[in-house]
Amino acid sequence: MGGSRGESVEDRQGLLAQDDHMRDMERIQMEVVSITRPTPTVARVTARIAPTNPDAWCRPNLAMRIEVETPEDARPVSRVYTVRSFDPERSTIEIDFVVHPDDSPAMRWLAQAGPGTKTWFVGPRPHFLPDYECGRKIAIFADETAIPAVYAILNAWEQPARGVVYVETTDRAAFEELPQVPGVENHLFLRGEDEQPGKTPYLLDAAQALPEPGAWSIWAAGEREVARAIRKYFEGHGLGRDEMRVFGYWRHGVSSSQIDRARLGHYSGIRARGEGLERFEDLDLPV
Repeated sequence: MGGSRGESVEDRQGLLAQDDHMRDMERIQMEVVSITRPTPTVARVTARIAPTNPDAWCRPNLAMRIEVETPEDARPVSRVYTVRSFDPERSTIEIDFVVHPDDSPAMRWLAQAGPGTKTWFVGPRPHFLPDYECGRKIAIFADETAIPAVYAILNAWEQPARGVVYVETTDRAAFEELPQVPGVENHLFLRGEDEQPGKTPYLLDAAQALPEPGAWSIWAAGEREVARAIRKYFEGHGLGRDEMRVFGYWRHGVSSSQIDRARLGHYSGIRARGEGLERFEDLDLPV
């Protein structure tokens, strides 16, 4: 597939293929079975995979890095997505793409993909789950890019934990697909069509409205500056990093390739000090 060489992130040291980074991940192919549009802003890709260890794909909130373009004489352009669900009997996964009007590598791949399309990916990378053992109520904050992760988390919610979920999106139907879990309240902030994603106050306002903010366990994901503001707010109320699981999936005005270059540069510095991936804190990247 032709692609934009400028989007490729070169790994001249080969760090991303080494054991410290790969851990239990593998690079394998997926074959698209179907692409549907379950809601106005979501394209749901169902794909067949043949992993070495299918059990590793049964954990909720898994990330995978899909190769969406292959420029000539350059590393493939890849994008990270959350696995919405895995069917071990059919060996199929569901991945939700949030549809954007921009001409990005992921949208170009989606536009030409269909049943039978094959591409490579690396995964699964387990992402953090809510802290069910802390004995606190759990507060989840997410924009539309994190809805698949929230779906997977709620689908595997551990009772008797109690919690509250706040989701910001323009797509009510995408929110309404979330499981209804006993003891968990789901709340929607329906962003207006004229409001820019990542530039609205809804999730931070919800965080600041929580009673007794120092008494919660926090899980949050979405735009990086919003995620940082949520983390900073709860830090100010005494929560430590081990009591918050906060992630920046994207950054307003910054391409995913730029973020990946920053990640690789940061990781290269960690490895140069003789340390490993466990020292990597994505939200602290200067991007």
